[in-house]
Amino acid sequence: MKKRNKFEALFPNGKLPDVDEFNRSLDAMSEDGRKRLREKIYKISFITWSVLPDYQRNFIEEVIIHDRQAYADFMQQKTVMGHIRYTLRYPTLFIRMLHLIEAVERTAKTSLSRLAMSVVICFDFSEKIKTLSEKISKEKTTPEDILILSGKTKIKDDYNG
Repeated sequence: MKKRNKFEALFPNGKLPDVDEFNRSLDAMSEDGRKRLREKIYKISFITWSVLPDYQRNFIEEVIIHDRQAYADFMQQKTVMGHIRYTLRYPTLFIRMLHLIEAVERTAKTSLSRLAMSVVICFDFSEKIKTLSEKISKEKTTPEDILILSGKTKIKDDYNG
């Protein structure tokens, strides 16, 4: 008899459900139950990712995409990432540069929500993913910003927030 892996053991009979059905069932759970089940999935994925088959990896990715904020909160609150995130000196300038580099001439493949999730996980931002992705989408780069980056002028304190 085949030994089930830890990820399969999270589901009845070790059978991975359809990801859309699973996400709907998560949405119907209590907040506490939903959080506990997601955290189990996240933890097991960290431990077993390299040995999981592609269909299980895809399932985990879709669960994370369904609620990016829950994953970012987990990373910040329950892992070392919450303690080693980098604090930017000029977060507004950083967001403006992300807009310039990633949002201008955006193609359908660019996901600002995915970008915002990555930023929230890696850098010390207090904003939620949705708010940050909207900022990246709308924050306009000024000629002064470009001069600052090229070293032609000094950075003023108004970029600290």
